[in-house]
Formats: sequence, C-alpha cells, structure tokens
Amino acid sequence: MDFLMQTDMSLVVSAPTGSGKTTLFELAIIRLLETWEQSVDECNKEQKIVYMAPIKALCTEKFREWEKKFTSLGIRAIEITGDSDGSDLIIIQHFNLILTTPEKWDALTRKWKDHASLIQMIKLFLIDEVHLLNEDKRGPTLEVVVSRMKTVQETIDFNNDKNSWIRFIAVSATIPNIEDIAQWLSLKQSQAKIFKYGEEMRPVHLKRIVKAYSNNDDRRTGYKFDLYLNYKLKQLIMQYSEGKPTLIFCSSRKSVLTAANVLCEQILFQFTLDQRENIDAAAEFLQDHKLKEMVRHGVAYHHAGLLVSDRHCIEELFRSGYLPVLVSTSTLAMGVNLPASLVIIKSTEHYVCGGWQEYSEGQILQMVGRAGRPQFGDSATAIILTKDVNKVTVLLKLV
Repeated sequence: MDFLMQTDMSLVVSAPTGSGKTTLFELAIIRLLETWEQSVDECNKEQKIVYMAPIKALCTEKFREWEKKFTSLGIRAIEITGDSDGSDLIIIQHFNLILTTPEKWDALTRKWKDHASLIQMIKLFLIDEVHLLNEDKRGPTLEVVVSRMKTVQETIDFNNDKNSWIRFIAVSATIPNIEDIAQWLSLKQSQAKIFKYGEEMRPVHLKRIVKAYSNNDDRRTGYKFDLYLNYKLKQLIMQYSEGKPTLIFCSSRKSVLTAANVLCEQILFQFTLDQRENIDAAAEFLQDHKLKEMVRHGVAYHHAGLLVSDRHCIEELFRSGYLPVLVSTSTLAMGVNLPASLVIIKSTEHYVCGGWQEYSEGQILQMVGRAGRPQFGDSATAIILTKDVNKVTVLLKLV
C-alpha cells in the first residue's frame, strides 16, 4: 500500500481475516528501515518498534516469523510476555523489535520516566486485534498503555519535530467504531488515516451456518446445554469437513476437554502413511500424557494451561494439515494463524463473573474468521451452535 510506504502517518485498518493485515505491519517496519538507511545519524538505527497482541501465543507466532524475516536486515527482536523473564524496561535497550502483550507492556512502562530516553526511541507502535478495546477484561489495559505512549509523545515533542513522532498502526477484522479509534490514535501533529474493507476482500468464500437446538428441558442450562452439544459435533464434522482440518471453539478449558474426549470415543479417523508418521512423531514429543493419547486418535486440545512446548507442537501439527480436529478455547481465535476448512463454535454462551453471557458480535466474528485459507481451497464453512431462542440474535451479529 502506497500510503504505508510513502508517509509516516498513523493508520487504522478494518479488514476480514486472511486478507493480509499482517503484511501492513511488515510494510510499516520496512518503511522505518528505509528511513534508517537514509539517515546519517547512527542513533536513529537504535529506534524501536513495539508489536502488541492480546495473547502470548500470537506474540510467539509473530516473533518466530519476523525473527526469520528481519534478522538479516539488522533488526534484533525480543519477545516479552508472561512467559518471559525480566520486569524492567531496560531489558529492551539492545533490541529494535519488541513483541509483547498489553499487560506486560503496562508493567514495564508504568515508571517510564525512569527510562525516558529509552522509551523515546520507540517510533512505531503496532496494535493487533485493536477491537479488544471493547472487552471488559483486556480493553482497559490496552487503552492505558496506548494512552501512555501518546503521553510520552506529547512530553518529548518540544520542538514539533516530525522525526520524533510515533506512528501507530492498528488493525482488526472487527472494528465497529473505527472512526473513534482513529481519532483516539491521532496526534496533534497528524490525524490517523482510516481504511475499511468488507467481505469482498476475503480471499476464501465463507459459508456461515447457524444451528439452533431446543432447550425445552429446564435442566439444560449453561453447562448442561454445553454438554449436550458435544454429541452434535461428530455429525457436523462428517457432513461439512470434507476430510480437511476442523477447529472447534469452546467457552472453557473444561468444555474443551469434554468435547475432545467425546470425539475420541465417537470418531475413528483413517490416516495416510505420511499423516500417521507425523502424528506419531508429534505424540512422542508431547509432555501431556492425556494429550499424547488423544493426538494418536486424531484429536487434540489447546488452552493456556498446556506447556508452551505442547502448545507449539499442536499448533504446528494442525497448521501442517496432519491433525484432523483441534478443540480450543475461544482465545485462540485472536489472530493465531491456525487455518481450518471448518470452524465450529460450540455454544454462543460463556461463563463470566458468576453468570452465563452471550458472546459479543466481535468475539463471534473473530472465531468465524478462523475458517478459510487459500491452501485449503476456495471455500470454507463456519457453524455456530446455539439455543433456538438465541438464533435471531446470532444471525444479526453475522450481518
């Protein structure tokens, strides 16, 4: 995009999953690299880039990807998340690209004035999944850390020097109030630019199906209904997966484990020789014994309670297309690149603060957006399971 490569203005982009939003970040990084090459001031080459994502898994994925791409260009990258050591901002001094979560960056920068010269070196701030500003749990922290960076900008910009401006790039597949976010990210020197793209930019046609089930049994509320839906999964996988990878989203770790257990009991997958060899090799690597056993049946589960090494192993096995079914908590929908031909959202309710609540429009669209990648063909399917009384509400969220 010419705008990214020819200006240093901030940018907010809303575009469907799989349409290339990560590429926008990479172009912004390359733009900054070009300014380093053109600068005679060696200090400019110590400038820093912060990439912020809501979950550790997404930071790790981008770290592995960008370390390979940018190390040869002189960029030194570091991942700083809850799995990382260090709680002092000084940890970033020898690195150009910092990949972190809002919570970790908040902890590092609360006393930024103690390291003002270091924080002033940040010239590019990349915000992934910016729609999470609307979430009760993660939204306030994201708002705080970005507002803090704006405060730093206003504090150091004594001379209105264009070279001291910080550039914000914020992206998401679901931004209902993109104009408000752009206004928020604007600096007094420069307004943030908006780019909004619809479903026409999605590279793979996505079919959305809502399956509503009766809840006449008074006992079938919350957990009971979630358990009931486990026994609908086999039929849906057989009917819609076409033998390609299926990703199932559940509202909790317990729901994930229960669904995976039911599928292992109900489905017997037929593997190719190559598939069997890769599944067995992955199973030998896994530390979680229950997960090891399930993987050999063609089903795996994924949640934050797993060891990091087990999570990475499962992600790679599914990404390569060898694992038929992956059952995961809904947090995996936040941008982690695990392409699936079929996505099933098992129930549209989750347990929050002592009660059951419907997923927000953004949460549903994020999970639906995991379906469909060009390597699996030109079409994909997302199936949403819900109570019949909620069907109309869910359909409206998909419009």
